Amino acid sequence: MGKKIGKHIPKILPLKKPLQKENLKTWSGDVPLNIAKYDRISFSVLINEKRNIRKIENISYDILIENEWVWIIRFDDHGGVGLFHKHTKITLNDERDIESYEGVKKSKSKRKQFNWAFKDIKRNYLIYRSKFLKNSGLDLY
Repeated sequence: MGKKIGKHIPKILPLKKPLQKENLKTWSGDVPLNIAKYDRISFSVLINEKRNIRKIENISYDILIENEWVWIIRFDDHGGVGLFHKHTKITLNDERDIESYEGVKKSKSKRKQFNWAFKDIKRNYLIYRSKFLKNSGLDLY
């Protein structure tokens, strides 16, 4: 009589078909907020072939200070794995920022989050700008 070398282990097949890796492309750009072109919205997102947004890398409100663009408000979702939230820069000299979910509209759709962030910046950029300049002790105009 021979020895059994191994035990019979049943194979368990996956119940769901494995997801195929999507081919993602970066879609980025800058949109001026006024004629003077000292204020802009810059964005960078990853989209698939169907132009669906998969990851929001950055949607920010930037101002031009001494020929350098500085972000003041920035929205992201930590590479598609975190919740959509806002970063607020307090002053020009301090690199730290405040991360907050307060006041950020929640949605399962990345496209809706993207559009909401754009509209929020367009509606409130003058408020964001004045708070930042006041905290930094700057008067640009």
